[in-house]
Amino acid sequence: MPFSLILSFFFYLNLYSQDIILNKEYPTDFRPPLDLIPVLAGSFGEIRSNHFHSGLDYRTNQREGYPVYAVADGFISRLRVQIGGFGNAVYINHPNGYTSVYAHLQRFNTQISQTIKYYQYRREMFDVDFPLPSIEIPVKKGDIIAWSGNTGSSAGPHLHFEIRDTKTEETINPQLFGINIPDKVKPIISGLYMYRLDNKAFTDKTPSQYFQVAGSNGSYFLNQSPVINFSEQVGFGIATYDQQLAGGNKNGVYSIELFLDGKQIYSSALERFEFEHSRAINSHIDYPA
Repeated sequence: MPFSLILSFFFYLNLYSQDIILNKEYPTDFRPPLDLIPVLAGSFGEIRSNHFHSGLDYRTNQREGYPVYAVADGFISRLRVQIGGFGNAVYINHPNGYTSVYAHLQRFNTQISQTIKYYQYRREMFDVDFPLPSIEIPVKKGDIIAWSGNTGSSAGPHLHFEIRDTKTEETINPQLFGINIPDKVKPIISGLYMYRLDNKAFTDKTPSQYFQVAGSNGSYFLNQSPVINFSEQVGFGIATYDQQLAGGNKNGVYSIELFLDGKQIYSSALERFEFEHSRAINSHIDYPA
């Protein structure tokens, strides 16, 4: 059965920045891992090559050596040193069932450094990755555990920070835990795509059409309102990003909602994900676009 759709921008589309995160189930008393004004080089869940970004990347003014703090009470549960990957990393288990992760560190505090050195000599290797019992290195909220750096597979000085579910190891958006990242710049939309899904499957051969978008500051519209004829299913995609500061990094948006005639027909929110599902990003995006 043929249909006609007047495309008057998005039917109705809500985009939410990383600043607008409504918490319903997580503790909100975690402190920031740095005492700097928080500026992000990367947001949680944003699109990376073949994976979702698993944490927050804090800028450190292109410098190393800022104190890194435990975000809540707990104990050091895992220590890791490697040439690539996270470089120098600390994992802290918290009694509320979550684990915080701090990566690309320059150096550790004295107690952690001595523990790592012991394991390196014991195993006769530089790269080490080992768990620790809960009684070995307890920490309090606000304790200095390390200093920010540029170790591992890092393209510049920054702190990579994660919060995970200790039991399932799912990674969770840290902003759900009361860690505030000021963001007053509304998400930016540069285009709309429509896909003809007559075969009910999306592939790189699926016909698509691009529509240019005009507007700014959270109010966007199509240059025209075309009438589109289609026979069965259609899908939509948007080219969008969020900036914490005007002219800053192009980070990912937190959530997208699509409404048709006042009824929500699609929603997506970057709250948490399993690492084994991270590569599903290529089904979440139009990879060629």
